[in-house]
Amino acid sequence: MGAMSGGSFLLQHLLQGLFLGAWAGGSLLLLLPLIRAVRRGAVRYRRLQSLNAGTALPSVRRERGLWSRLVSRGPLKHLREEMEIAEMRAGVEPVLALMLILAFGGWFGAEAAVKLLQVKFAVGADRQIPIQAWLLSSGAALFLASLPYFWIRFRVQQKRQRIALRMIAVVQNLIGHYRPRLTLAEVIVKSSDSMPYEVRSEWRRLELALHMKGVQEALYDFARRVDNEWGDDLADLLLIGSHYGTDVTEALHHLTLRMQTAKRLEENRLAMITVYRLGTTFMAGFAFFVVGFNIYADGTNYRHYFVDPAGRMLLLASFAVMFVSMVMVVRSGRRAF
Repeated sequence: MGAMSGGSFLLQHLLQGLFLGAWAGGSLLLLLPLIRAVRRGAVRYRRLQSLNAGTALPSVRRERGLWSRLVSRGPLKHLREEMEIAEMRAGVEPVLALMLILAFGGWFGAEAAVKLLQVKFAVGADRQIPIQAWLLSSGAALFLASLPYFWIRFRVQQKRQRIALRMIAVVQNLIGHYRPRLTLAEVIVKSSDSMPYEVRSEWRRLELALHMKGVQEALYDFARRVDNEWGDDLADLLLIGSHYGTDVTEALHHLTLRMQTAKRLEENRLAMITVYRLGTTFMAGFAFFVVGFNIYADGTNYRHYFVDPAGRMLLLASFAVMFVSMVMVVRSGRRAF
């Protein structure tokens, strides 16, 4: 197989995976709106039937479809919330479709790459050995399919880190508008327009939540979404002031002083996380380069990586290490300050 035919072989299998993934993702995007439309039509029909018969309509919560229930709880709810925090306009469905496309592309691309390496670089009897690369293909599919999720997580981290670094300005702005005679909702509304840009969307959400939920639930939901210790402390102080009618101005000043002391340490921590993230990305790319270069330099290394069980386990372990490293990068960026 020549260089051109080898490249064509790899491209053919990669496109096969991408087209299959696009078909699966496109089917998902087409079916979900259709299912929603059918469900809404069925609900309207039952509502008309119920009104004509003079009976009560079942609870709307019981009429929710399977997809709505899945998105409203568990991992999909978590993904949707993180996309809201990152201010991403796309819905959950396009992200899942992209993950399907990358998974199929990774699966077929890995199989094609292994076969191409066998044809071009394997020596002797290794050219005729059938290679079962489904474990390696599964690892490649999982790794590539997880990239959109990790990208969303990094966007959320960046947003929360910017919020954490502006929490001092948030509290100072709140102090400037805080009056014990005002209700908490009035204080939040008065301080909303002058809030730092990084916090403004979450602050507006808090403003709306105070009209729709209890004070405690709204404040703790705000603290959970910004995900830093100073957000927790601020929520506790505002809850105390709202519940007991206590003037918490001095406590807010004290909180500002503590935050100023800790800010330098937090900046150092964020710098270390950035270095760790760059190192993880470099490690992933370098691992693939080392495998490809070793096989290119000496065709007998093909047996070590793709025929010998120990070499195949080494490749799988490399995928696992890269995956776990990305998870650790995500977790290390949590709870700023």
